[in-house]
Amino acid sequence: MIQLAERFLSLRSEDVTLLRAIEAGMRRREWVPIEEISAISGIPASKADYYLRLLSDRKLVAHTNVPYEGYQIEFAAYDLLALHDLVRRGFVASLGDRLGVGKESVVYEALDDIPLVIKFHREGRTSFSRVRRVRDYLRDRPKVAWIYAAALAARTEFDVMRKLYPHVSVPKPIARSRHAVVMERVPGVLLTKTDLDDPAFYLNRILEEIGKAYRLGVIHADMSEYNVIVADDIIIIDWPQAVGSDHESAEELLNRDISNILKYFKRRYKIDLEPEEVIRKIKVDDGE
Repeated sequence: MIQLAERFLSLRSEDVTLLRAIEAGMRRREWVPIEEISAISGIPASKADYYLRLLSDRKLVAHTNVPYEGYQIEFAAYDLLALHDLVRRGFVASLGDRLGVGKESVVYEALDDIPLVIKFHREGRTSFSRVRRVRDYLRDRPKVAWIYAAALAARTEFDVMRKLYPHVSVPKPIARSRHAVVMERVPGVLLTKTDLDDPAFYLNRILEEIGKAYRLGVIHADMSEYNVIVADDIIIIDWPQAVGSDHESAEELLNRDISNILKYFKRRYKIDLEPEEVIRKIKVDDGE
């Protein structure tokens, strides 16, 4: 498997120009005709055709002849466009190893003046119908292309993290480009991958941070043991599905977040708390 850094270093200026042209064309159509790519990029059609075939060989673009000859970018190319922009703007100096792959994101380590991670969102490609049902930011966008579904997810997560940091224990947001979110790398391990010496303390800290977010008008809406990093303290990650506390399903989503965490601690550590009592305390603290 070719690494992202290797692909980035092999990019030519013509590659970036053509990929941007396809990206722009995908705002209007699924497959972008070569004539349109040529017009947007300013590269003559014959030369564009040559470079596009090379990009296709490198699995950066997909090609079709039905019902017309057209191209679309793959996620690998979208990653490169985002990384190119982040490097150009001075937010990322070097790229490290891939840290993890999930259903809806890929995470890499990176460096600038501080250790970073880059989270490339993957929403909208393999699970688009499901993502549309559960993601509030897609509700009024019935025809949005998959690359823009991923970009909207990144924008939602970045905006929420900027609203919460530093008042809530979340990673420090640094920058966003397209579907990529850059944030400060935090030490620790996932809650699921550690045995807690003092589980009651950590449970209380998680509930405190959920409450702080609620008081700032934010509900995580996808809270589970897989979204908490544990070190000396806790950090809550993965916010693209977050909604406002005034959302029509806010009560249900807050209840689900709390219930998911309490079920985990009950199953793993035999700590038994009632969700209703926890939610009542959160709302009392909020002045409701």
